[in-house]
Amino acid sequence: MKNSKFCFTRWPVVCALSLFAFLPARALGQTAPTPVAPVPNPCPRFAAGGVVHNPPALYSSNGALSVRFSYQQTTDSVGRLLHCFMTDTGIEQPTLHVNPGDTLNITVTNNTPPQPYGEIYNAPNCGNNTVQFTPPASGITSTGASTNLHFHGTNVTPACGGDNVTRTLINPGDANTFQYSFTIPTNEPPGLYWYHPHVHGLAERDLLGGATGALVVDGIQNVQPAVAELNQRYLVIRDQPQIQGLAEGPGNCGVNVPFQDLSVNYVPIDSNATFNKGKLSNITFTPAALTMEPGETQFWRLVNSSADTILDLQVVYDGAPQTLQIVSIDAVPVNSQEGTQPGQLIPVTRFRLPVASRVEFLVRAPAASVKVAQLVTNNINTGPQGDCDPTRPISNIQLSTDSAEAVDNRVGAFSALSTSQQRFGGVSATAVSTTRVFQFSEIQPSQFFITQVSAGQQPAVFDANNPPAVVTTQGAVEQWNVQNIAQENHEFHMHQIHFKVLSQDNFEANGAQQAPAINGQFLDMIEIPFWTGKKNAPIPQVELLMSFAGMDIGDFVYHCHILSHEDLGMMAIIQVNPAN
Repeated sequence: MKNSKFCFTRWPVVCALSLFAFLPARALGQTAPTPVAPVPNPCPRFAAGGVVHNPPALYSSNGALSVRFSYQQTTDSVGRLLHCFMTDTGIEQPTLHVNPGDTLNITVTNNTPPQPYGEIYNAPNCGNNTVQFTPPASGITSTGASTNLHFHGTNVTPACGGDNVTRTLINPGDANTFQYSFTIPTNEPPGLYWYHPHVHGLAERDLLGGATGALVVDGIQNVQPAVAELNQRYLVIRDQPQIQGLAEGPGNCGVNVPFQDLSVNYVPIDSNATFNKGKLSNITFTPAALTMEPGETQFWRLVNSSADTILDLQVVYDGAPQTLQIVSIDAVPVNSQEGTQPGQLIPVTRFRLPVASRVEFLVRAPAASVKVAQLVTNNINTGPQGDCDPTRPISNIQLSTDSAEAVDNRVGAFSALSTSQQRFGGVSATAVSTTRVFQFSEIQPSQFFITQVSAGQQPAVFDANNPPAVVTTQGAVEQWNVQNIAQENHEFHMHQIHFKVLSQDNFEANGAQQAPAINGQFLDMIEIPFWTGKKNAPIPQVELLMSFAGMDIGDFVYHCHILSHEDLGMMAIIQVNPAN
């Protein structure tokens, strides 16, 4: 194998596993995966103001879920580029349901048009070795064709065929059909995860095109019985380029032109501008429609699968914020990892949902006397150089007894309380081996960095061929202090593991507030607000407890999940070596 000496020097474990990826399937006694043919009329979308229905779902059987995806692109009625994973039976971005211990098998054929080749990925590689994309990134207009899949939040192997994004490229053509196959850990927390493409330089474009779907590890009713047999809503929030192409408002925008428009389950919530004598006079939004039966409590499972848009969620009835009972954040049932089971629910009247984060909560239907009931996102001050994420409705909540509009998708019945120690139990009692300090920083407009400053490293934009910025050992427990010295908010995401939130520091220095309900919880996403930049001003930071005790041996990444930032370099590699 070319560069094999380099391979074993830098990635000894991943390389050994990757050797099999280079051998012909017949040499391993296997059959090459059958390509998935293109599906007619891919990436369908709904009309604005439509009724929100749960996405189609696929469920595992006999310990496995096997799915065949055709990756495709098209344009919508206003010329926006769309991307999607379609099953060979014509289902777009289905919700994938698995159980702890199941095997997930996904075959992907990239049926998008080929593009010119760009960067070469040094060995070892899990698929193609040359990305069909030439930097610099430019959002939705980026040209490129390579794809792959990231199974966001899952604590699964980063080896080839698993959740590996830095060495896996799937280029167009039947011969490049790729097979994912990995096991969900038996102690994986039950809850809401998601999947999406993660090719550096193309991630923002592909998510703005809609190529995201929910992934659910079932069984949450046995960790939190409060949800048993409730109607459940799956709400996949996506963003997309504005339909009118207006210049966005500033970072603290108020009701102004958003950076991106939104959709919920592919029902668009487009911004509509009106003008007076050539000047912008007003922005309105057309919310989707969501139904509930009178008096019922529903279990809402919401993923912010947008590329760039932060959400600050409230359910509001006639102007009064409603109490939401938080069940789970980032797929980990709250207060469930350490202590007496079941964990206690967390009541809130608003919840900050960073890009890529998930929240699952109980909400009660409005009374018949309520005139206006809505799920909304509030204005967010993202900083002087940040994006405009204004106040806007997501959906109107309507009472209905019409069976055609009922959710009729219930959580399973409670069977037995899960009292075994879960994935992250006992972490807080383990001695911290290392404390590391990281900083988000920028050189506007095109260089974005996440730098381990405690190791004396200098800012560098991401390159898949960079050496690891962090090297650690399986079983290590580390404290990571992540700071933001940029003039806009950033969102920290760690692949393969969750972290425990120890503190949110100095948020108030710029007028921001600490995110509610997350201190002491296990997340895979957290937001750090912008720094004022004033001399001696406190720097916003979060303190996080990281445990590398799982199957996460090999190379994976951490990055800002505002994908316009990640595509411009705000990502780095971590290498986890075996304990022995």
